[in-house]
Amino acid sequence: MSDTDAAGDEVILDAPNFIRVYKSGRVERFLPVDFAQPGTDAATGVSSKDVPILPVPGMSARIYLPVTATAGGQQGKVPVLVFFHGGGFCLGSAFDAAVHGHANQLAARAGAMVVSVEYRLAPERPVPALYGDAWAALRWVAAHAAGQGPDSPEPWLAAHADLARVHVGGESAGANIAHHAAMRAGAEELGHGVKLGALLLIHPYFLGGDGDGDAESDEMGMAMLREMVRLWPVVCPGTSGCEDPWINPMAEGAPSLTRLGCRRALVCVGGKDPMGGRGRLYAEKLVASGWRGEVGVWEADGQGHGFHLVRPTCLEAEAQVRIIAQFLGRP
Repeated sequence: MSDTDAAGDEVILDAPNFIRVYKSGRVERFLPVDFAQPGTDAATGVSSKDVPILPVPGMSARIYLPVTATAGGQQGKVPVLVFFHGGGFCLGSAFDAAVHGHANQLAARAGAMVVSVEYRLAPERPVPALYGDAWAALRWVAAHAAGQGPDSPEPWLAAHADLARVHVGGESAGANIAHHAAMRAGAEELGHGVKLGALLLIHPYFLGGDGDGDAESDEMGMAMLREMVRLWPVVCPGTSGCEDPWINPMAEGAPSLTRLGCRRALVCVGGKDPMGGRGRLYAEKLVASGWRGEVGVWEADGQGHGFHLVRPTCLEAEAQVRIIAQFLGRP
């Protein structure tokens, strides 16, 4: 894994075409963000804008407002989904075109306001520190339930958010972040009487077990899994490995899933996702834990990890959005 560049800086992780991390702390990212401008989406009519959350660089959100919130000139109240993008904790952005397109679809189909969080990335802000960004984002949303909102209330949230229906979700590493946010919500108050309604996990980045992945995974999927295993100790310094509860909430000694602070959970997996088995096991363990909420699993047959971002118009991607919309739209 280690190497040295011309300047004598030791390489501690080199994932070709993705990321290179140096012992000095220097990071090179080779997967560029295809930045999408906020605005009104022509296909769905969803409006979006970028807003600050914390007064620190790299911490903000893109908010998506569905047409249903303003139809007929009415000031309608809609559910809120606080969402975290994927990227192995160290790549990606809420402002990437693929993530932006997916958020437009979720907002339109679910009739929900989506708060897509731009959190600070590892290894500069490593696991578990970056979970603090997720919690801050949730508390920022909840603060709007005070009537006048926080010190600088966001107008769309103040006017259109139904804060009795706040959900949290994410894809891949973002799903991992969403899980830990929901666990924290079971132990701490979000404030102003706001409670989490539901947890959405899309292709969650959970490791552990034998590390062999699902039997149906293709070689590309298995290569991705090997890179994710190599990446984990870099984004989480001092980790105990793939049985660390941060990356494997089903591990022996992990906090009990009975503490999950929401009423419903949906886990979406791909049939060829090498981490799909971990997602299914999460749902099984959640049921077996005695947690009193409702658990659902939906599987996209023959599809790999994050397929919906690569092929957003394929039948399986459209079906996944439809299932998620039904889930979020329930009381």
